[in-house]
Amino acid sequence: MKLKMSLPERPGWIFVVPGFDFVALLLALVMLTGVVAREGLVEVKLPATGFRTERMIDINPVIVTVQSSADGPTYYVGRRQVSHEELEEEISTAAEERETRAVAIEADQWVSVKVNQGLQELVTGLGFRIYLVVRNEAQFLEDEE
Repeated sequence: MKLKMSLPERPGWIFVVPGFDFVALLLALVMLTGVVAREGLVEVKLPATGFRTERMIDINPVIVTVQSSADGPTYYVGRRQVSHEELEEEISTAAEERETRAVAIEADQWVSVKVNQGLQELVTGLGFRIYLVVRNEAQFLEDEE
């Protein structure tokens, strides 16, 4: 059984009206976004704090570098390459020589999160403050030249 249309002609324009509404809404949003972004700046006042980070240059931290390689991570304390087993002892010795309680961990971008986190846990377990330094490949190549 086929339904008969009761209207004398097909109402085509009634389906276009929601489209016009949608375009008008988008146009209004685009025009208002710039005004709101310019005028809607919110001033944030932070409370005063007694905590102040020390500059890394002033505290002379022990620099531990981790580089990824095909054989696994390579560790350096200062410029001296050390194995993972010697790492704890070397960090402690270097910290005593520098008279510091801070370690800067410098990792290239290919070192896995697991290796980086393990090193952070080792250093934290020794009671040192950690500074993380992440460098990209271009910076490592500049240092090697």
